[in-house]
Amino acid sequence: MNLTEIYLQEVILKEIWQELEEELQLDEAIDSGLSTLLKQADEIVFKKFGIDHTQSGKYFIAGSARLYLFPELREIFNLQGSLGDLDIIIPDPNLWKKAGLQKEIASGGIYRPTKDGSIEVFTEWNPSKAGGAYADTQVRSTAEIMRSSNSLGGYYYMSLADVIDYKVKLGRDKEQEVVALVKQYLNGDIKDKKEFLRLVVQTIGKENARKFLGE
Repeated sequence: MNLTEIYLQEVILKEIWQELEEELQLDEAIDSGLSTLLKQADEIVFKKFGIDHTQSGKYFIAGSARLYLFPELREIFNLQGSLGDLDIIIPDPNLWKKAGLQKEIASGGIYRPTKDGSIEVFTEWNPSKAGGAYADTQVRSTAEIMRSSNSLGGYYYMSLADVIDYKVKLGRDKEQEVVALVKQYLNGDIKDKKEFLRLVVQTIGKENARKFLGE
């Protein structure tokens, strides 16, 4: 990619995601799967780590959970059913030590408090550690994502820009096509932000989206 394309994807695209989210309406009835997982996390994660989930700068919820808060995003990303798992990022090693999880830090920074793996806690958001299709996926640093996270319904989630960035990079062979869509949007050939997002999802492929979402 040349510098213009990088600027379009890394700067302009993030601005578009932010503008789009400002237009979306939160679902008054929170997804049942997400609601259940958050209640579990209150007991087995936030209490254990001594974190007030309304406080910024301590953690963020990563992955696709944020999408389940908005009906329009669920429709655009073709989300079927309810959220099945929750990834929580807690970077501060002191909080892990206070929680008695020194061994977990030493063995890679992963804590799995549920038998079915429905809730996982990590010291960093680094999808490449999963290997396979994710092996070459590069995302912003955990500190940067933390700074951009914001509160929705009393919990902090990674920004929509970071969620979409991850999805686009998962379909990395489609990056040039995504950049072309950005140019069309900026030129006014695509008028509606939501239609633009639908086209991006179609471009990176619904199959990639389903893989990312575990569906």
